[in-house]
Amino acid sequence: MMSDAVYASIDNAIMRSITPGAVVGWWRADAPTGMHVVAHGHYEYTTTAPLVRAQTVYDVASITKIVTATAALALVSRGELSLTQQLPTVLPNNCARDVTLTHLLTHTSGLRIRLSTAASAGADALWQAVHATQPSQQPGSVVEYANVNTLLLGAVIECATGMPLDRALTELVLTPAQMTTTCFNPPSTWYDDIPPTEIDDLRGVVRGVVHDESCAALGGVAGHAGLFAPVADMLRFGQAWLATLDGAGPWQIDAALAQMAVTCQTPSNQLGCGLGWMMRRQSFMGRYVNEAVGHTGFTGPVIGLVPSQRLVWSVLCNRTWPTRVMPPQHHGFLTDVIQVLG
Repeated sequence: MMSDAVYASIDNAIMRSITPGAVVGWWRADAPTGMHVVAHGHYEYTTTAPLVRAQTVYDVASITKIVTATAALALVSRGELSLTQQLPTVLPNNCARDVTLTHLLTHTSGLRIRLSTAASAGADALWQAVHATQPSQQPGSVVEYANVNTLLLGAVIECATGMPLDRALTELVLTPAQMTTTCFNPPSTWYDDIPPTEIDDLRGVVRGVVHDESCAALGGVAGHAGLFAPVADMLRFGQAWLATLDGAGPWQIDAALAQMAVTCQTPSNQLGCGLGWMMRRQSFMGRYVNEAVGHTGFTGPVIGLVPSQRLVWSVLCNRTWPTRVMPPQHHGFLTDVIQVLG
């Protein structure tokens, strides 16, 4: 059975110290039984730690980026934003006048700033540094995956909606997709359901608060990181995207714009990016590398869609526990999972 093979993949990852536990979920439109979820392992590398369950809530890290991108695309479809408008037209304090929303969505802005370093001086200093940053190369010419792009996209959404980002993403994306257990800054009552992500020199055990330092400096809410979610909500997000590609999604994103989002907008010899979505990433797409779109997160999660197969899958784990050194086998674990699901 497929569930047994997925269980074996997680078990192998645990034995190889890739992650102490994981939840894998998948959904296929032609499967009458709906969502499938396999949870295995513990929160930490000890059998006395809590068991991972299907409902376990993980820090999904940079998967926040594709949620932010989805909100931006919804606003573009409403005519409240434009893909071609330059940043200072929305963010008056920003100096990168040649950078457009398309550049942010495709990571081709040319903006270079290490947010974790800038964050050490506090939120105000971080924003001052971000808004003062000029492109290091012609926007649109080179793909460089960077947190600053979606951090700024989140700020654009706040200005366009007049709402704080957590509320804007909830109203524009999460609630319409019925992602009822996805949020920034989860309440302390959830902590028993959230595995730790790291033992940090400054913060100690990081659990229930965002792992990303720059997002933490901004109060736990940012366009590039900060969301916590269970695998069921990740699958609902993927299902909503498949519906959106059919012109029947919950966000009223124009179908043609949605197709652009899942079509490579960057040169063939560079990282594949659509409008928010990653593509052509062998490291986690495996056999579907030429068909899938997806997104990963630093703490270990992934979400992927294969529109041609009507397939959604997600892996949630805390591979950064107890230290953030990337296990060299992590990507192998992700490709093992998608191989099984295929």
